Amino acid sequence: MKELNIEDIDLTGVRAVVFDLDGTLYDKRLLPLHLIMAYPRYALWLASERIARKRMRGQYFGDADTFYNTLLSYVCKWQHADYDAVKEWYEELYMPSMVEILYEHYQANDFVLPLLRKLNKTGIKTAVFSDYGCVEEKVRAIGLEPKMFDYCVAAPELGGLKPNKELFNKLLKLMRVKPEETLMVGDRPDTDGKGAEAVGMRYLKV
Repeated sequence: MKELNIEDIDLTGVRAVVFDLDGTLYDKRLLPLHLIMAYPRYALWLASERIARKRMRGQYFGDADTFYNTLLSYVCKWQHADYDAVKEWYEELYMPSMVEILYEHYQANDFVLPLLRKLNKTGIKTAVFSDYGCVEEKVRAIGLEPKMFDYCVAAPELGGLKPNKELFNKLLKLMRVKPEETLMVGDRPDTDGKGAEAVGMRYLKV
């Protein structure tokens, strides 16, 4: 994981900084392994969910309900499982267990707090923009407070996954900033970077 030197970040003309969560605010290595070890009986469901996300990457579904129905339907189809059972697993076991694992094993990268303090001091808006839900809970789990950010946004709640252009436009509208005055900080050029560049945002890779 490359640590950012905040003094090297060019904030000229920047009015807002958007952070990816997993892999950017904390080093997510070994997270899938922790999830499998916590609930090995659901390892195949977890694998199906991750494959479904790859298939759905970059698509726009219009709203959160349609997105989650599509995601969970893939898991049901591939695992020959009941929809209600998969929905219960996702909402009551999988996502809460991810938060618990973050509390136990992970913490924010060293650059995050100093950078947030600098941004807050200069009046630059900040946001967390994640492809997963439970954004505020996960922010707390890695030792931060959601109130440190002006916005905590899950891409599925906007109707899809990065790098869909519509999602980034919705985020910019929510934050009331122009793309050219917004910096996206993320660890994946294929999602964070591609989506940011598609709408004219700057991109900084961690």
